[in-house]
Amino acid sequence: MQTIEITSANIRINENCHIYDRGLIDHVDILIGEWVHVEYCFVAPAIPVTSKNEAIQVPAATIKDSKKYYRHITIGMNSTLIGTGVMMDEIDIEIITEIVGDNATSTLDLLALATDEARISVEGVARVASPYRQVSTRVDQTNILIGTGARVRGVPRLEIATDDIEWGHSCRMHRLGGESLFYLTSRGLSHQSAETLLLNSEILRHLRTIDENERETICCEIHNRLIKKPA
Repeated sequence: MQTIEITSANIRINENCHIYDRGLIDHVDILIGEWVHVEYCFVAPAIPVTSKNEAIQVPAATIKDSKKYYRHITIGMNSTLIGTGVMMDEIDIEIITEIVGDNATSTLDLLALATDEARISVEGVARVASPYRQVSTRVDQTNILIGTGARVRGVPRLEIATDDIEWGHSCRMHRLGGESLFYLTSRGLSHQSAETLLLNSEILRHLRTIDENERETICCEIHNRLIKKPA
């Protein structure tokens, strides 16, 4: 599939493609036509940060001065959207997927990487506003706390007006560790190497909607931003 980069505020998609959204535009509306398969990925652009507070989930009103983004993705009849995103630094974003036809599917899988200075607010919305038939929608968010001074707000939300649907949502906040980290260190990896491996695995999972030839490069850029090294 070809890759389309977001360079305008209004986009219509009528053929199968990857969409790579680097946050060049604040407000974007994407209309996906009928019988189309689209794989979309948002990667937050680099933004300077200054906050130093304890890692907690906070109301939106306390996430101030963050870069604000809005994405509205409409999915037509018999079409499929697989959406992912990686958020970090200071960002306030709302991504809405809205099904507007029968036999349509949308998934939204978002990752927030919260370092010491991060202030992140993510709202993922799965919407079906009319009684369409045989539709499926889901929105999930994973928040990984990498430091002790991050503020993260995650709000996966469903707005459903049909009974003929498969649906779900989740929001998870955690630090790298647990059985996976123990397993890797018990096999000889250092603690830092094991954490890097787990982190990159999670990043790559959320870059799966980007063309495979670009994933490793973008993952490396994200990782270097997290540890404050030039790409």
